Amino acid sequence: ERHRQQFLDTFKGRKTAEFSQLRVMFLGQGKAGKSATVRSVLDKKFRPEWDSTVGVDVTDSKLSDSNRWGEEDQKVDFTAIFATRIMSKRYKESKNKDIQVVNIPTSKKKRKSTRKRVSPAQSLEHNCQTLDNEKNDFKPLDTISKPRNKEKLQIFDIIHAYDNEMLLRAHSKRNELALSLWDFGGQEVFYTMHHIFLTRTGIYVLVFDTRQLFDLDTREQTKRYLLFWLSSINMHAPHTSLLLVGTFCAEILDKIRTVDKILRELCKNFVVQIKSNGVFIFIPIDNKEGLNIKELRTAIEITAREDQSIRQQVSMRWMAFLDELLGHKKSKSYLTMGGKVHENSRKLGLSTNERDMALQLFHERGLIVHLTATEALRSIVVIKPQWLIDSLAKVICDPGIHVDLEDFRKVGLEDDAHKMFKQGIASRDLLEYLWNHDQVDFLVDLMKRTMLMSEYGGSDRCLIPSFLQDEYTGDDKFNCTFNFSESFLPHGMFQRLVCLCVEYVSREKASNNSFTIRKNFAHFERFRGLKVELSEHEHMIRLNASEIGDVISVILSMVFKINSNVMNSRLKWRTLVLDESTGTFEPWQDIPQLESPALNLDSILDSL
Repeated sequence: ERHRQQFLDTFKGRKTAEFSQLRVMFLGQGKAGKSATVRSVLDKKFRPEWDSTVGVDVTDSKLSDSNRWGEEDQKVDFTAIFATRIMSKRYKESKNKDIQVVNIPTSKKKRKSTRKRVSPAQSLEHNCQTLDNEKNDFKPLDTISKPRNKEKLQIFDIIHAYDNEMLLRAHSKRNELALSLWDFGGQEVFYTMHHIFLTRTGIYVLVFDTRQLFDLDTREQTKRYLLFWLSSINMHAPHTSLLLVGTFCAEILDKIRTVDKILRELCKNFVVQIKSNGVFIFIPIDNKEGLNIKELRTAIEITAREDQSIRQQVSMRWMAFLDELLGHKKSKSYLTMGGKVHENSRKLGLSTNERDMALQLFHERGLIVHLTATEALRSIVVIKPQWLIDSLAKVICDPGIHVDLEDFRKVGLEDDAHKMFKQGIASRDLLEYLWNHDQVDFLVDLMKRTMLMSEYGGSDRCLIPSFLQDEYTGDDKFNCTFNFSESFLPHGMFQRLVCLCVEYVSREKASNNSFTIRKNFAHFERFRGLKVELSEHEHMIRLNASEIGDVISVILSMVFKINSNVMNSRLKWRTLVLDESTGTFEPWQDIPQLESPALNLDSILDSL
């Protein structure tokens, strides 16, 4: 009964504890063995034939203090677990202060009960009656009037679910970690989408095939992929921890030191914190042979327990808020800020600032998806991350691996599918079919807001640049360049710029407003009344316009928008313009004769 009273006090009070939940992101080139590595970590059997990951696979796992891994139960009562963790913490603190407290129950000396098993509510009623007889503040349930305040009502409901064995279970799991494992698909078509889900905190695991890094025929390509991912991690999470994991090591055991040397040279200019075992900069494993899997698990566990973000103190109200949000998963995939999110946070007494901080934490830990780049995105809280990922991956995928055109032929959409996968133009009918007529407007709007899609000549068609395969090979004339060599030009930057330009041009009321789009090139017949061309080349985006001063402000504002909304404001570039008097490229601010009109693009860009 005293344990139950402590449980109630925990809810009423404002005690805090660590929220032991962390996101672990597995990245790397396609066919490098990321999914097999996740399976190995979870102690699952190796499967030689395994389909490549479509988009991202999310697995909720738990890690005990004995380094035993397993998948998390589908239904998790965060509030109850958190309450017992606080009680365990208070007990430990009281013991250290030599204060007499009620011991946490243990299974030792447990007497066999002869009483009939009752429900938690019935058991609680008995506890309340006993406590009332002992002149405590508690009364039998049938004499307790439900509180008027909604916040107290929430506490009342939680107490009804109190389980006398809860404290014992929490004590046995006091050092348990919950890890949300995100396995990112390695095909290039997904890279544009991945930027949405990479977070500032968590653990990154970069997986590569050691054979391909050692082999001279594939070494340079593998290094380019590694550099891309290292740069992406460095951009999104420069202060987080990174584990490098090399697969298929059983086949090249005698060449591991050579691979290590190549990798050290590749990583020397990155500030991200690479965790190593002191011998190699990476962890050599083999999923088929089970080589070094235990070492990898240990490395992830140590890195997770040392992570500073996991030590953030969280209140009980935040956990109750999380349970309220996730409690809607049976009937909804996302919630609106002005609806259930506001209602639930207000019921628990959370201020607007505290609510937003809680949502950011839940997003970082992989429990929800809450994008905040624009007001429209900020108004939506996705409570089923896997649903959102799967929905996006039905549109953004590798048609050569993940698509069966026969399915489209059966429903009369074969031509629509060909047009999307070859030209990047998706019809509304095709999107309705791919998304099973469910939440289509929401998903279209989200893809537009994240600049993965734009309207294409009307609301019945959309452009998805990541599908474009044909490259422009003609003369590349340009009189302005955005040079990203100081950082790097991430995959998806040019595609998002094209999306914004297409959306911008579509809103201009002009005749002959045509444009041509390729994988690395875009031509607009009338962009602010001028012919404009954009192209991507190595670490540069090139711009060509007859009157560059009238265009550069618009394009540059779009580049800033993409950098701020998607790239964590970490990209650096130089804007250089051709000085016709000297024939050289100079910083555009240093050319006095270049007229650039003063434009207020905030309202336009926010609506794109």
